[in-house]
Amino acid sequence: MDDSGRLVKARARYVSALMQGESILARSVVDQAIGFGASRADIYLRILAPAQVRIGELWHEGVINVAQEHLATTITMEMMDFLRNGMERGPSLGVRAVVTPVEDDQHFIGARMVADFLAMDGWDVDFLGSGTPANDLAEFVRNRDADVLALSVTLPEFLPNVTAAVEAIRKLRPDSPRILLGGNALKHAGQDPDPLGCDAVAHNIPDALREARRLVGLTKRKLTLDEQLTLLGRRINAARTSRRMTQQELAQASGLERTYISMIENGRQNLTIEAALKIANALDIQPSDLLAQP
Repeated sequence: MDDSGRLVKARARYVSALMQGESILARSVVDQAIGFGASRADIYLRILAPAQVRIGELWHEGVINVAQEHLATTITMEMMDFLRNGMERGPSLGVRAVVTPVEDDQHFIGARMVADFLAMDGWDVDFLGSGTPANDLAEFVRNRDADVLALSVTLPEFLPNVTAAVEAIRKLRPDSPRILLGGNALKHAGQDPDPLGCDAVAHNIPDALREARRLVGLTKRKLTLDEQLTLLGRRINAARTSRRMTQQELAQASGLERTYISMIENGRQNLTIEAALKIANALDIQPSDLLAQP
C-alpha cells in the first residue's frame, strides 16, 4: 500500500480513537504513521486536521456530545504537542506573527496548527490560545512589534469580534501589522476580507503560509542558501507525495540513496546539479520548478 492509502487508513483509525476517547490508541496511530515514513506535516494535514473536522461534523449530527468533542480536542492537542517537539524549525525569516482565535471563540485547534506551521517556516510566533479581548490584543500586538496578526474565527456569530479586533489594532498602532483571517466562519462570510477590515483570508493551512509570506513581502526577496535548501526539500517532498511515491521509490528511480533523498527533503543536503536533474527526471518535472524563487 502506498503512503497516501496508509494515511487514509490512519485517519480513519484516528477518528475511531477520538470517538472512543482513547488517547493511547490515538498515539499508536501517530507512531505508526511516523513509522511508515509520514512527515509530521503530513500527519497534521492529512490525519489530525481532517479528523477534527469530522469530529465537529459528528457533534453537529448529534452522534457525539460536547464532552466527547472536548475530549477529542484534548487528545489531538496532546498529539500536536508530541509532534511539535520533534519538528525542526526552518531558518529564521526575521518576522513575527501573533496567532489567536478572536474574542469569545474557544475553538483553537486550527489556529494552533497555523502557529506551528509558521514556526516550522522560520517565523517567530506568539500563539495566544483562547480568544483575547480586542483592546488587550491590540496592546499585545503593539508591544510584540508583530508583522502579521493571524485571526481565527470558527463560528459566524464571532465575525463582529473580528471587526472589533481590527479596529482596536488600527487605532492603537497606525503602522499596524498586516491582518490575516482564517477559520470555518469564512464559509458563511465569503472570501472578501475588506468588509471585516483584514488584509487577506486563508481557507487552509497552506493558504495561511502563502498569504502570511505574501503580506510581508517574503516572496519578493532572495532566499539564503539554507532557506533555498529547505524550500527545495519541501518541493521535492510535495512532488513525490502527490505522485504517491515513497522515498525508496524516488531513490530507485533517480539512482540515489534513500537516506540522501531524506536529507534533501529535510533541507539538510546541498545537492549537486546532477542530483537535482536526476530527481527532476524521476518526478517528471522541470528542474526549474524545484529551484524557482517563491
